[in-house]
Amino acid sequence: MPPMAAKELTGIEWRSDQWLMQFGGLRPDNVLEYFSQSPFWDSSSNNAVLKMQTRFNDLQQASYDLKNMVGVEFAVTHQEPPALFVITKLRRTSPAKATPLAVYYILDGNAYEAPSLHSIVSSRVLGSIKRVEDAFELARSHAVFHPSTGYSWRETADQKAARKAALSALQS
Repeated sequence: MPPMAAKELTGIEWRSDQWLMQFGGLRPDNVLEYFSQSPFWDSSSNNAVLKMQTRFNDLQQASYDLKNMVGVEFAVTHQEPPALFVITKLRRTSPAKATPLAVYYILDGNAYEAPSLHSIVSSRVLGSIKRVEDAFELARSHAVFHPSTGYSWRETADQKAARKAALSALQS
């Protein structure tokens, strides 16, 4: 059975003003707890399992080392308190090997999923192709073909003046 496709959450902005007021804002020691309230959180992650296992006993979650567990985990990978926290979702296969699955960031209390490099590049390439296509369409509309003279350009006086002004602006 194929694995379920991950939900696309890059269009979501999440914030809990009540939580921020109750706990006095974000700090390095509570940012993962805040993030665990968001729709980005994976309740089957090692962080969540560890939290549940230590909830009603004297052991503290901090006494366990997530690096010794195998599975999905969340880690704060960059921080500039109190405004910015970067959280990475990792798949840990050994204490020394963890593969990033997704990156999230919390900026001034608002949590977001960072877009993947693939989606950024795809969007930029698609936008560039559209602009090139528009430029070719514009150039094609000004081209004139006659069998005896070949191709030539049709340009109004206003277009010729605009082209000369643009070229002189580029040269200065």
